[in-house]
Amino acid sequence: MASKPERREQRAVRGLRLHALAHLVPAMLPGEFAAFLTDIAAHGIEQPLEITPDGEILDGRHRFHAAQELGWQTVPVHVVEPAEPVAYMLRSALQRRQLSASQRAALALDLDQFQTESLVATLPPGRRSRDLAAQIAGVCPRTVQDARTVQTHDPALFARIRCGEIHAHKARLELQRRQRYQTIQPSPPLPAGLYELMLADPPWQLGNPDSDYAPEQYYPTLPLEEIAALQVPAAEDALLYLWAVNSHLPDALRVMAAWGFDYRGCEVWVKPWIGMGVWTRNRHELLLIGRKGAASPAPRRLLLDSVIEAPRGRHSQKPETVYQRLEHLYPSLARLELFARGNTRPGWTAWGNQANQETA
Repeated sequence: MASKPERREQRAVRGLRLHALAHLVPAMLPGEFAAFLTDIAAHGIEQPLEITPDGEILDGRHRFHAAQELGWQTVPVHVVEPAEPVAYMLRSALQRRQLSASQRAALALDLDQFQTESLVATLPPGRRSRDLAAQIAGVCPRTVQDARTVQTHDPALFARIRCGEIHAHKARLELQRRQRYQTIQPSPPLPAGLYELMLADPPWQLGNPDSDYAPEQYYPTLPLEEIAALQVPAAEDALLYLWAVNSHLPDALRVMAAWGFDYRGCEVWVKPWIGMGVWTRNRHELLLIGRKGAASPAPRRLLLDSVIEAPRGRHSQKPETVYQRLEHLYPSLARLELFARGNTRPGWTAWGNQANQETA
């Protein structure tokens, strides 16, 4: 920063004005400003505002607003003449304000746009620009990278990071979710005909869509009522294999009943390592079995172990062995996969807004 003069002046409040880009510095929340105003009223302005010779405020916007609220005629100031006023204003905010890590990262990226020498130009050999920005902001490089990704693709969302409405990490997830959703088309009409065997993996809502591990990060979900209301093309006598979420097992049973099936049993997919969970660290998923009408189980000689041991794949991808098992048990039944994701398996009809699409 430019060196600050030691002399202190009094200036008329009415002769001061905010910088045109003052909005780049996050404003205090109403509660914060109320407490700040109370302190100013009790103790005065101890730290002078920093202004240009013509009265443009570079540091001290909230002190200025407090003086206006209190009806003061003059305020203490330091007159500064930096070569790069906006960069000076942003550096002052980084040094003085109590900002979140995400806000500091956003300010550091804004700062780079208003300096004669950019972060890249001053970067030592072997150093990444995000690392230098992180050092300036006093945050981790990943936070800077998240903020930069959002800044590049969605300036309005980046502005929300700057003002503290959303953390950089959550903003990046929101951006990626929107970008991913743009590649997903609406579900087509359900296929014509009736099917005797159906395998379904509904897009369940689990109640925390902003979580890093929520299904919403990968595909749009549906409310339970919409899933239950689906008019599935089941034959009069049909079987349903329905994937359930451990924590929402009653929801899966409700859907099964709404589709016209009676619960008959389940299989369990056991995975090689534990995952997330609240009551337990889950290592399994349930595959519920339902029957409609007089559909019969497979002959006893074909029956298989109820435990499926198979590795994990990408998010929501189910083991290929499940398809093989159903083909083994019911080789002659007309098969439909509901809410299919990825390429359609030979011998099956697939339905869903991600059927025959590449999935992350």
